[in-house]
Amino acid sequence: MMPTLLQIIPALLLLGLLLLNLVVADRADRYFRRLSVPREGQLPTSSAAIIVPARNEAANIGRCASSLVAQKYPCFSVTIVDDDSSDATAEIAANVGASVLPLRGLPPTGWTGKCNACDQAAQRSDADWLLFTDADTYHQPNALRNAIAYAEQHKLDALSLLLHQECGTFAERIVLPLAYQNLFAALPSDHPTFNGQFILIRRQVYQNSGGFGSVRGRVMEDVALADGLCRQGYKIALANGEALASVRMYRDSRALWQGMTKTTFTAAKDRGWAGFALALLIFCNACLLPLALIAAVISAPWLLVLSLLNVLAVALGLSNWLRRFGVPAYYALLNPIGTIFLWLVGVVATARAVFRLGVRWKDRTIRE
Repeated sequence: MMPTLLQIIPALLLLGLLLLNLVVADRADRYFRRLSVPREGQLPTSSAAIIVPARNEAANIGRCASSLVAQKYPCFSVTIVDDDSSDATAEIAANVGASVLPLRGLPPTGWTGKCNACDQAAQRSDADWLLFTDADTYHQPNALRNAIAYAEQHKLDALSLLLHQECGTFAERIVLPLAYQNLFAALPSDHPTFNGQFILIRRQVYQNSGGFGSVRGRVMEDVALADGLCRQGYKIALANGEALASVRMYRDSRALWQGMTKTTFTAAKDRGWAGFALALLIFCNACLLPLALIAAVISAPWLLVLSLLNVLAVALGLSNWLRRFGVPAYYALLNPIGTIFLWLVGVVATARAVFRLGVRWKDRTIRE
């Protein structure tokens, strides 16, 4: 019996989706494997200022600040910028030996809290290098030394590191590896980007380029800063710093939802057609499990097989990311749950962008 048109079209679409899933997995993995790993080199003599923007980070700042003040580096300072916290962020940071720069009230009009906090501390520094890092990070004692040695060896104006991602909850394990794979698949191939969790930049370059002031209202300020530096002709790089520092971004499902919404809110606009294609891929993958169930009910074995092949293709592509994140391999088979989560995040983020509602982060509404 010859297959009908209603059978051929879905089959072709699912085959195309299978190919696209394999391409996305390969592109993301190749991008990551191209990243260099900063090794320990000659001890630099340049001075450095470590700047940590922090708002209501009492749960994280002790671990972060303790790891920063313990850096094996000859000349550096650690400043925690307390962005109008209502908890004990400032007290905890001071108790472990970090300097605290208090900011009170809302950031100036047109500025996000993070950009304002980073810039306030940067303008007060006279160090050769500025390292901007997040309050939920933990740094090995040689992190600053290796990063500056790598940047100076390669004559870089700025260096960003990709950190090891800590995943403690079920939600983190099913969402973050998939989200990072999609992120790396959509990154531009013509120039490097930044990871806001670790940005090292020469102070003179920061001042001359406008620094965070040039991207003051951007939600994804790290990506925007990298784009701006590249346009101005500065030499920047993204490297693999998983052995030098780690980060625990989201400690519960609510924080994970808000963080993913914030990222998706901007990524959809900034990445153009690449962002649109990725959003379409996530939507199609979110439909795979319901499609497989329908195929089983209506006795359509070809539809069931092709749907499950796509699920397996995504699982195969995730295997390396799960290993990097320290997540058990069997989580790869749970990718349909993570895909549905990301699709729902995309729907909400798109709605908030269309209706100009902005996104909520750290108890503030951010708009672009």
